[in-house]
Amino acid sequence: MKSIGLISLFLISFLTFASAQKFLVIERSGTPRTKRYSIYDEITFQLKDDNKGWYTRQILDLNADAQLLLLGDTWIPIADITRIRMSNQRLLVTIIGGALQGGGVSMILGDLWYTIRGNPEYTQGGMEFGLLNIAVGTGIRLLFGPIKYKLGKKTRLRVIDVTYGTIKT
Repeated sequence: MKSIGLISLFLISFLTFASAQKFLVIERSGTPRTKRYSIYDEITFQLKDDNKGWYTRQILDLNADAQLLLLGDTWIPIADITRIRMSNQRLLVTIIGGALQGGGVSMILGDLWYTIRGNPEYTQGGMEFGLLNIAVGTGIRLLFGPIKYKLGKKTRLRVIDVTYGTIKT
């Protein structure tokens, strides 16, 4: 009797209404993959006709019917957003920049090691090339690393509402 009650309680819990999930989706033409932001994720964006630069705000709510974002205390239409910058970076650029930075650090440490040991013939140009490698690696990561999407014909932004377990009455 106790097990029948537990099983029926378990089955009734699946019949309850599940809350909706809302996502801000970046779709690119020609690729089936999408980038998704959910509620309470941070988004970095530029607004149309605004020269102040990039804004970083937390998504507090999404309205799929009107295609609006609640950022802070204001609702912003998706049509007003012109560019989005992702928080992650390109993989190849990160690997190459990190390798150059690591190589520069190893050159500097090798130069210091041979200078301390008294072998100056092995230290010619180690500091300069090490600093140059670190600067080039950092520059590559800063310039080519961030992923930015310009919204237009090939890339679009949408708010979708995915609701599971709706009960129609």
